[in-house]
Amino acid sequence: MIRATVFELPSILTAESLLDKAFGRASKATAAGPDRAARARNLAIARVRGAGDAIASTLRGYVKGFPSLDRLPPFYRELVDVLVDLGRLKKHLAALDWAADKARDITRNYRRQIGRAAGNAVGELRREAYGRLSSVVKQIAPDLDALVAARMALRRIPEVDPAIPTIVVAGYPNVGKSSFVRAASTGRPKVADYPFTTKGVSLGHFDRGVHRFQILDTPGLLDRPMDKRNKMERQAIAALAHLANGVLFLLDPTETCGYPLDAQRRLLEEVRTLFPDVPIVVAATKSDLGEGPRSGEFRVSAMTGSGVREVLDLLLEQVTNRGLATAPRAAAP
Repeated sequence: MIRATVFELPSILTAESLLDKAFGRASKATAAGPDRAARARNLAIARVRGAGDAIASTLRGYVKGFPSLDRLPPFYRELVDVLVDLGRLKKHLAALDWAADKARDITRNYRRQIGRAAGNAVGELRREAYGRLSSVVKQIAPDLDALVAARMALRRIPEVDPAIPTIVVAGYPNVGKSSFVRAASTGRPKVADYPFTTKGVSLGHFDRGVHRFQILDTPGLLDRPMDKRNKMERQAIAALAHLANGVLFLLDPTETCGYPLDAQRRLLEEVRTLFPDVPIVVAATKSDLGEGPRSGEFRVSAMTGSGVREVLDLLLEQVTNRGLATAPRAAAP
């Protein structure tokens, strides 16, 4: 079964919520002892242990819940780097590792001290331990916040099945890519009449006989140097580079997308140059508006469904003829 997302990540608490969880667990601790002083000492130890263990185990769980970043396949690794910056993500996770170790050390140290204490010193040491644990968690508050945001971004990445051939739909913003994917497949990308609606790659599926195919909607690309492209555009490039068994490049000859047709064609030539071994079929969208394509280009309308199946079948024929239909270049983690 294909999951909705490749990254099944744990929910992450803010620093304040993590402390509430830890001290809430500590408040439920109980202890026994031969006398009142022993019971007070044992209860203080149990509460410090409960708070420290809750912090350490929760942080360890967060670190283990994220995928092994160095072992991610190229597409996912590049996409993670685009969305959240791999270097920063590693630093945030390392900060949580440090805090978990620190919480364990603080817990062990204060359990020993409380075990030797008597009278008012027991309560004072427990409060001191709580203060130090709180300080550690507050130090990593920005890291926890960053991981909350990273989780939200990563959970939007669809899982691409390496056993299913993938068609990547590319082109300028607002040329009709999302509408085409909706018309052609089970995918339901957001559609609106303004540029850069698609903020990330989204995945749909369609069948031809007994065979299933994946079709990937990508953010719009602009005709400009790679170092000038934003995060959304780099997601599209990553999809083309690592996933495409075939590319459907959409042009809007009506220019209602807001971009001149000459610029769209320059981008098409760039894609052809960057990916010479990948079959590319060019289709002119919004044919219901009356503008026609050039020779060798096909006319489609996602609104009416005209040409959608035909242009896909043509691309699939080229993919099959090149022997690429059973050899996708992506791999799931």
